[in-house]
Amino acid sequence: MNEPAFRFDDVRVTPDRQIGLNSHPQWELSLVVCGSGWRTVGDRTEPSTAGEVILIPPGVAHVWNFDPAVTDSDGCVANITVFFEQSLLDGLARLMPELTERLSRLTVLDQALAYTGARRRTITGLLYAMRGKRADERAPLMMRLLVELADTQAGHSVGAGRMLTRAARRMERVRTFCACNYGREVRLDEVAAYVGMNKSAFCTFVKRQSGMTFSAYLNEQRLNRAVECLRMTDDSIAHIAYSVGFANVTYFNRVFRARYGCSPRELRSHSKSEQ
Repeated sequence: MNEPAFRFDDVRVTPDRQIGLNSHPQWELSLVVCGSGWRTVGDRTEPSTAGEVILIPPGVAHVWNFDPAVTDSDGCVANITVFFEQSLLDGLARLMPELTERLSRLTVLDQALAYTGARRRTITGLLYAMRGKRADERAPLMMRLLVELADTQAGHSVGAGRMLTRAARRMERVRTFCACNYGREVRLDEVAAYVGMNKSAFCTFVKRQSGMTFSAYLNEQRLNRAVECLRMTDDSIAHIAYSVGFANVTYFNRVFRARYGCSPRELRSHSKSEQ
């Protein structure tokens, strides 16, 4: 079976589940449906807002860091993303010479673009139209989308290329593992194996990359999630502590205060007073 030429993702997640810094060999088009914060693409970090449409060429490292206070009513952010292969552009140009000149504007692109004005509205409309459809039904919309994207003059640069180093890719695997498993007991040997290292080398690697032990790094991810739960839910402190992976509420309170300078209850009270 042939690999698909493009993939459509319609994602709604809590801010801590958003994918971290990454790069890949596909083109990526992203529409932020709900959420705001900061966006890093290549060599540039800028504010990010709902409604932005960003096209990222292959190999450019990027990440969206969303503000956990700016979400929908369920505490989630949302984005629509389309990934497509360079082979799709090359194949269309061969099959339809009428598109060769237009598509070549994309092929030579070496920087990420943010589309504006009427072009952004058209691209946004096509992305919304692709929702809920089968892959074959999206195909003609994808062709129209590529034609719109090829008007590169309708966009402005938001960052130039930078491939992730091997160490950065490996550290991203650590972050992904923690984001998916923070709610349970995590053994050092299993995360080391997931990253492809022995325990000793893994501990040295995480310390060098993050400036903290793996245990401290994992607790940092757990505390970030706990803060979101305190702000977004009325769950008890004990329930939140257990749900984010702490086996002892007293220890959770102690680690929380050391990190934020206040107790979980005090942070919740302060957050509610600001609403």
